[in-house]
Amino acid sequence: MPHLKACPTRILIADWVPSLNKGELAILIGMLKTFEVLGEVEVSIFSVYPQLDKQRYPKNVKIIDLESDLYLKSSLLEKSSLVIILGGLFVMLQHIFFSMLYAAIGDNVVKIMNKMIWREYCRSDVIVICHDQVSCVFGPRFLPFSPLYITMLAKTLGKPVVIYANGFPRFKRVVGKIGLWKTLARFVLNNVDLITVREEESYKYLRNISSNKTRIYLTADPAILCPVNHERVRSIILEENIDRSDGLLIGMTLTHRILLNAYQEIRNPDERYEKATTQMARLVDHLIKNLHATVVFLPHCIEPYRKGDDRDVAREIYNKTVNKYKVVVLTKEYSPDELKALMGVFDLFIGGRVHSVVSALSMGVPSITLTIGGSSDRRAYGIIGKTLKQEKWIYNIEGLDLDKLLSMIITLLSLHDEVSKDTVLQTRIVKKKALLNGKLLKALLDSRTRR
Repeated sequence: MPHLKACPTRILIADWVPSLNKGELAILIGMLKTFEVLGEVEVSIFSVYPQLDKQRYPKNVKIIDLESDLYLKSSLLEKSSLVIILGGLFVMLQHIFFSMLYAAIGDNVVKIMNKMIWREYCRSDVIVICHDQVSCVFGPRFLPFSPLYITMLAKTLGKPVVIYANGFPRFKRVVGKIGLWKTLARFVLNNVDLITVREEESYKYLRNISSNKTRIYLTADPAILCPVNHERVRSIILEENIDRSDGLLIGMTLTHRILLNAYQEIRNPDERYEKATTQMARLVDHLIKNLHATVVFLPHCIEPYRKGDDRDVAREIYNKTVNKYKVVVLTKEYSPDELKALMGVFDLFIGGRVHSVVSALSMGVPSITLTIGGSSDRRAYGIIGKTLKQEKWIYNIEGLDLDKLLSMIITLLSLHDEVSKDTVLQTRIVKKKALLNGKLLKALLDSRTRR
């Protein structure tokens, strides 16, 4: 009897991963690495900007055009909050209508609602929701409350649904205050088939909200599994005129959001941001003059909406520096694996984006994480602090004091070799935990096959 080739496992990621944010894209690449334990897979994913994402997603990922399939306005994220909410309600009604039709006529509904999104729901073997910090109640900004209706749809279709490598930095503050949200959260948590969580506090909190029957596991962020493009690093250094032989090499990724939250005593946000960029320019000049450093600004996100382009921030700081000859502002777009390789040549990294710091630490580069809100920032303190054991090097920029920040930088540089060895060791441990996401998913699917 001829050997029959096993069918691939079909995975629907019912989230959008914005590819212009290289931390988010690193998460997607890491998720695909975790899926390798399943053997051959077919992965489909939502997209708000399919033309942009098609150029940047891994080639084997099938893109579902939400705007076309769900009859939404173009450039959704650039619309007003009211338009986004109305669009989200329209999407929810379409999902409810599809669920009702499926319950009545089964797979024949796909012939009536002839769109790729509905076909992928029906043919998927598992539906993945709530990657990164997407709330299990609110969902992503452009699809409000999607975890609720997608979970209900999955139950109608008889499909397993999984919350994958998630963390809830904003979730706790809201749900803890409003009983309705807590009830809704419990509904989602108790009706999904598997929950993996990337940091400890979110894990404890979700265990507390959900019933004991919910399978919740503490794993790690898949972004750490993003590969390194060693082949490109030399050419990037040459193209960008980065001199590795002239003193220290310090990388920076600063964001509009981070700097906007410095100097909370200043009520005018424009004045706060102006002062913060001026002070960061002073920091750069000090690093150049007193530590003989070259400072390289890396754009870890180039999203044009909501002031998300790191290059704009870097240019503003560069324009205020005195020692411009030793400042390099990268303006080209680089992939996550290229950025990660480049970070590996730095002596120190200062990052206002958590996943930029994850990449640097995974390359053994001592790093300072700039955060907002102190220990309430669960991404920074959960992922960087506890998981990667670097809590000592997290700096709350709300109380920005250049002398204190400089002191932290100098201390970290003095401990460079010790910290570097520790980050290499921790990275090995965390990578194994990140791969556990895929192993748990495989165990879930295997258990359903045996039924």
